[in-house]
Amino acid sequence: MPQNPGLYGQLWYQHYEATRFLDGGGHRQAIDVGNGVEAERGGAIVANVVVPRLTYLSETYWGEGRLGVSATIPMIDLTAHTTLTGRFPTGFPDAMKPYVQAQLNAAAAGASDSTTAQGDMEVAPFIDFQDDTSRVILMTAFVVPTGDYNKDNVVNAGAGRFWTWRPGFVYGRAWDNGLEFGTRVTYSFNGVNSATHVRSGQYAHADYSLMYRYNDLWRFGLQGYAVKQFTKDTGPGVAADGNKAQTYALGPSVGYQSEDGEFAAELKVLPEFHARNRPEGTTSWLRLAFRLD
Repeated sequence: MPQNPGLYGQLWYQHYEATRFLDGGGHRQAIDVGNGVEAERGGAIVANVVVPRLTYLSETYWGEGRLGVSATIPMIDLTAHTTLTGRFPTGFPDAMKPYVQAQLNAAAAGASDSTTAQGDMEVAPFIDFQDDTSRVILMTAFVVPTGDYNKDNVVNAGAGRFWTWRPGFVYGRAWDNGLEFGTRVTYSFNGVNSATHVRSGQYAHADYSLMYRYNDLWRFGLQGYAVKQFTKDTGPGVAADGNKAQTYALGPSVGYQSEDGEFAAELKVLPEFHARNRPEGTTSWLRLAFRLD
């Protein structure tokens, strides 16, 4: 959406739900508990997130682009319910199975919890280049550890006690035949979590959109995202494969934009696939955008 200099707001709601937990090979996560017994992880992760964003686009130019800044701070309601189901080898004594499963149930209860709290803030200075058919934004974002976090908690709204540097770009283009393409690509460099002494690996995150402009008000099409971790996590207790995570998502989207261009709304449902070392679920997303001044 083209923007003139001024102050803009966005507000979006995301619902994420996953019931599959996959390892680095794309199989259901299983824990070796000894004597040939494995515990398969199940349960669900459910997150409801409300995210306000403020964006200011100035009259100041740097070359051909205008300078601006945006700030985002999420509010997160997160629940993790864990189950551990014993998988017993041939010949394992039947009398021992209930005892082992009871221990697994106790461990699963200790790995289940919920929280409602503020997440980490992102601040992103940027340069905005626009013409009649396309838009390019170059940015360098910083994720500040403002979120609620305790290393002893099962679930946290914040990622940890570390900063993230996140350079990236946004590109959008519209054609006369009604097609519109957009993408936002970032690459994250994480600091060391001072609470755990673990450094999360570097990863790329791309959002993408291919829409058809049915008329001046409505757009329909496909949107999705990709997350790919390229370097391993390092530090105490990190798994041998470095917890290198990935996931992809693709699903339908519908968008509305007012005739004056000062209000827009977007709804999309994005199922994930090819997840590794993380949950695999579905994200539903409603986003509102509007001019404030």
